Amino acid sequence: MKKAWARQQTGFTIVELLIVIVVIGILAAISIVAYSSVRNSAQDSAVKSDLVSFAKIMGIQKAENGQYPATLIQNMGIKASKGAYGVDFQGYNFRYCLNAATDAYVLLANSKSGKYFVSISGGTPQETASTYGWGVCSQVGLVNINPSQNGYYPTAWGTWIN
Repeated sequence: MKKAWARQQTGFTIVELLIVIVVIGILAAISIVAYSSVRNSAQDSAVKSDLVSFAKIMGIQKAENGQYPATLIQNMGIKASKGAYGVDFQGYNFRYCLNAATDAYVLLANSKSGKYFVSISGGTPQETASTYGWGVCSQVGLVNINPSQNGYYPTAWGTWIN
């Protein structure tokens, strides 16, 4: 005579397997959202850090030449964490304007996270609404003037960015 417990089959039911699959799916979704948030934060930090470095370089340029440069050139040593930048609908990511009359400049940068950051005459980088063309230069008192230089053109980085 065989014992009753020996005839019982072992294993998982379909309901138990579905519950495990649902739990794994929920955990995966949570981790993807968390990763995306961390990545966006890192990109924003890199952009802000680049703006701080840019402000230091501009301060050196002003100390050496008595004014901010009207044109940004390659040997100024401006570096960018290129992987952290996105582009606006016109294909640009950095926008630079100089108001020589007031000795003020503005640099606007687009993060891949979709945020825009601005540094005005070496001030702390601040998040700003997306601005295009005239909107950038208006932050230093210029009206109806487009940025004189962009860091990324629709096909390649500007020569002044290393």
